[in-house]
Amino acid sequence: MKVIDRYIIRSIASVAFVTLMLCTLMLLSVDLFANLDSYLTRKVSYLMIAKLTLLYTPEAVLFALGPALLFSASFFLSQLQANNELICLMGSGLSYRRIVIPILMFGLALSTFQFGFSEYVHIPLSKEREVQEDSLFGLRSTYDNRNITLRDPEGAYVVHARQYSDREKRLAQVMLVLIDEKGSLKSRIDAPWAYWEEEKGIWRLEQARNQQVDSSLLVLHQTEEQVLYVDSFTLQPSFFRNVSNDIKTMELRTAYHYLQRIAELDPNRYPQLATDFAKRLLDSLNPLVMLFIACAISYKYKKNVLLFSIITSLGIAVIYYVVQMVTLIMAKQAVIGPLWGMAIPMIVIVCIALAERAAIR
Repeated sequence: MKVIDRYIIRSIASVAFVTLMLCTLMLLSVDLFANLDSYLTRKVSYLMIAKLTLLYTPEAVLFALGPALLFSASFFLSQLQANNELICLMGSGLSYRRIVIPILMFGLALSTFQFGFSEYVHIPLSKEREVQEDSLFGLRSTYDNRNITLRDPEGAYVVHARQYSDREKRLAQVMLVLIDEKGSLKSRIDAPWAYWEEEKGIWRLEQARNQQVDSSLLVLHQTEEQVLYVDSFTLQPSFFRNVSNDIKTMELRTAYHYLQRIAELDPNRYPQLATDFAKRLLDSLNPLVMLFIACAISYKYKKNVLLFSIITSLGIAVIYYVVQMVTLIMAKQAVIGPLWGMAIPMIVIVCIALAERAAIR
């Protein structure tokens, strides 16, 4: 049995490796030509161009791994069918389920590898590439944000800011609504500017207009102060940042805790960030899903095995990624849950593969 398992895994791995290399080189070429005009305009050296292209390699590998495995497994299983090797294996007492078990175990191992490769290789090198591009092209990865509304987890206040500047740690057009223990309006503070004071860990409101409500007398008192501190207004500037991209690249545990905090502070931004985080985690299941699909579909063609393997792989991959694109958009708009945005494409494509196999039978 071990000899057959090694044969199956070695056959799939060899074809997958060659396919992965070809797809990766193709993606690197696309990236190079897409940025070639910028490189020539800025007169970037050949060595730097090569470095930037190589820094893109991990992302290209991750993108090409799933389709490469799908093609290699489809090609191997179709070859077994076309050369009547499958009949020999079944005649020796092996069931089809037993034949595909090492393929699925191989997919599980590759999914684990992809998760570690993404976290410890792809993300650091992707950050390095962004830093290099920012320094070359005079860009700055900005965390500036607009129209932010956050609420205190303890329910003490709600804050809205028209704009946030990360370089200056400054909020513009701030409206701070304080709420008492009963949930009633306590006061409203309007300020054109608010600056974060790192040493004190609090926001400094400038030219603030404070309108306090006296609920017993139903009277509104208004005062104006040049500088005002609100003891409870201690939200870190990171919660005002635009981190729609960084949730994919920040340290995993930090991203998880940040997401939990955002769910309390800003429910409107939570679906988009949670969807990006779910995609980051569940993308590593692509190798296992693709190999499962390859094992589930039927292989009845005897001729043009390579051509039909390519057509089958491309068709399934296109359906999978199109469905995933649609469900991720729905998840970011809170139509479906973040996890369903990644789970539905997997379920759909597996159902299609099983239906195709049942129909051909």
